[in-house]
Amino acid sequence: MSPTPRAKLLSRAILAGTSVYLAGQVVHTVLNTNRWPFCTFNMFAYHKRDQALQMRVRLVTDDGGTVGPTDPWSLLPLEFFRVVSVLERVFHAQDDVEVRDRFCRQALERLNRRGWRAWDEVKASFSAGPGRRFVAMELYFVEVDFRTCSPGDRTSVTSAELVHRYDPEGAVADQPEAQLWSFVEPFAEETEKEEAGHAA
Repeated sequence: MSPTPRAKLLSRAILAGTSVYLAGQVVHTVLNTNRWPFCTFNMFAYHKRDQALQMRVRLVTDDGGTVGPTDPWSLLPLEFFRVVSVLERVFHAQDDVEVRDRFCRQALERLNRRGWRAWDEVKASFSAGPGRRFVAMELYFVEVDFRTCSPGDRTSVTSAELVHRYDPEGAVADQPEAQLWSFVEPFAEETEKEEAGHAA
């Protein structure tokens, strides 16, 4: 039994509509533009510069042990990218010491009271270990060069700046910051360009 002319017309219309939509989607993806109902689908695909500013956190336990410096993603029970957004609002967008201290105190209390397991984009909480608790926290802004810094070593950076230290019990040992970091030089090509620019 052959399809009726109406069914043929409907199937051709659906095929043509789908083809036009897919062609429009491809064009928007290639041009990296969004115009409803098309989008670029570049949510997780974007170009990173060779150097970036990132955050690192170091936690200190009541017996002098430390966790980090490492990525701050396990500091809050949120998706890791939301943790970074929260920290930027608290430690970068404003400089109120009371707000920063209150945030640190509440984050440490949450970590000490009850941790959480990893799930989807949420990283598992930092753990002080059995019978220990976190008593201090340091937050750093670091610069990394993706060409020279080791991606597996979160202490491998080109520079580091202590942004805030929360240490109500005086638990943080006075040690030079350089001991926390494995400083590496930025990629030589960038250094040569900068030197040429200064000489001109």
